[in-house]
Amino acid sequence: MAPISALTAFLILAAEVGAVFIILTTAHDPLTVNIGFSILAGITTWSAIPALSAIFVKAGLKGMDLAKRSKHIIPESMGMVAGLIYLVTMFLFIPFPFMKWFTASNNGDPQELKLLTFPNLKLAELLSALLSIQSMVFLGFADDVLDIRWRFKMPLPAIAAIPLLMVYWVNSGVTYIVVPIPLRPILGQLVNLGPLYYVYMAMVAIFCTHSINIMAGINGVEVGQSLVIACSIAVNDLLFLQSSLTKGPAIETHLFSLYFIMPFIGVSVGLLIHNWYPSKVFIGDTYCYFAGMTFAVVGILAHYSKTLMLFFIPQIFNFLLSSPQLFRLVPCPRHRVPRFNRGTNLMEPSRVVLDQAAFDAEPAHHPHPHGHQDSKHPISPKQGGLTRSPTASSLHAASSHHESSSFEPSCPPSPGSQSTFAAAGSTSPIPSKSQFTPMPQSSLGRKGWVCVKALEALRLTQVRYDARTGQIPLEMTNLTLLNLILLKTGPLSERNLTVAVMILQIICSLVAFFIRYRLVTFVYDGDL
Repeated sequence: MAPISALTAFLILAAEVGAVFIILTTAHDPLTVNIGFSILAGITTWSAIPALSAIFVKAGLKGMDLAKRSKHIIPESMGMVAGLIYLVTMFLFIPFPFMKWFTASNNGDPQELKLLTFPNLKLAELLSALLSIQSMVFLGFADDVLDIRWRFKMPLPAIAAIPLLMVYWVNSGVTYIVVPIPLRPILGQLVNLGPLYYVYMAMVAIFCTHSINIMAGINGVEVGQSLVIACSIAVNDLLFLQSSLTKGPAIETHLFSLYFIMPFIGVSVGLLIHNWYPSKVFIGDTYCYFAGMTFAVVGILAHYSKTLMLFFIPQIFNFLLSSPQLFRLVPCPRHRVPRFNRGTNLMEPSRVVLDQAAFDAEPAHHPHPHGHQDSKHPISPKQGGLTRSPTASSLHAASSHHESSSFEPSCPPSPGSQSTFAAAGSTSPIPSKSQFTPMPQSSLGRKGWVCVKALEALRLTQVRYDARTGQIPLEMTNLTLLNLILLKTGPLSERNLTVAVMILQIICSLVAFFIRYRLVTFVYDGDL
């Protein structure tokens, strides 16, 4: 880490002293104490990452950011540091929500009061939530080290959520859902899902974790989107606490949510400072798993999982957009992040080959003319392009096992080329023969062909057709939100692409608040 100025050092010291003062003087107010711990957690994360980077590099957890012209060794899996500091912070915070049971008295006998009224169930929920988050942190680090295949790591969040679900079951947690108003004449006001409710909670944990994991791969985007979601959750909790309509149980659940979210915001800010463009560290799958499980924990135990999903609008859209590739209706390369154009120093949409035989038979074919990525030629670098050193050959060539890009210079078609492009966001007309003709002879398959045509018609992807007939789709842009943003805006720098994602996340959070506090009355008459 570069030397800091005397003023910065003084401000950091003042913040640390202030945080300690807050903790020591407001022990009776758990939320204020939690804020003090969050400040300390953020400062500790910011200072610990540079100090521990050399240890990670020495252990072989290192790589190079290939989305840069200059190449430097960068430590990987630094989300582990943020996750551990978060856990230590929460462990130290455990006594404070229950402090009044340690200091109150009942006719001069505090021990009797503690035995009769101590909220053991709340303590169990707190400990089970921390155990689930801790499990997810270590499973994420194992994924970074062992490069677990998707088929095996898909259920990992559900496995990590087992302590949370077991305590929820022991505490006889509610398993009913509130039915939307239009459906109540048919289903009634409440529907008890029974065991299916636990399946639902496990699915929430899986989605929250992997939805962040698949919208990743460039400097700062994973931490940036998670930070916006966490701040949105904190604002929602504070709005509930300030509302005069909020009842006692709702106050407790939203305080519980804040206890977990505020330290998460602290460590995420400390990590983002180092992960922001140009990134000095890579966060790995560890942070994505850690962030997703934290969100799932607060959504489940604070009973606002539907509101939580509103804050995941970009991630839900990215999942739906990615579904044809994720479910193998069209070819899916291992890494799908935008590619880096060395000539312009900008990020451009990456591509995937749809019909390898037809692609190879193209008269004007050049190897990887658009820096595409295809299922037969996977490219291993990730987080904007990352390669492993020889000493870490057993690890995957990416900081967070997310996505990757190829890095050949852009090679647009020559003026005489007959290849047909259907560009999303393009103002040029789309040839009718490529839009409305029956399915040609292609190795893509009927379902894949229908998906490609539908996505092309919706301008969610860009497709290149063969030069001879203009009907056989050869390649298309990968189906991710990052690539779609670049299709709509044109090439962007890596920093500006991350900023665009964060702005979109903020806009969607504002939409979520509008839905939650204005439009909700048309569907629900109670808490979401």
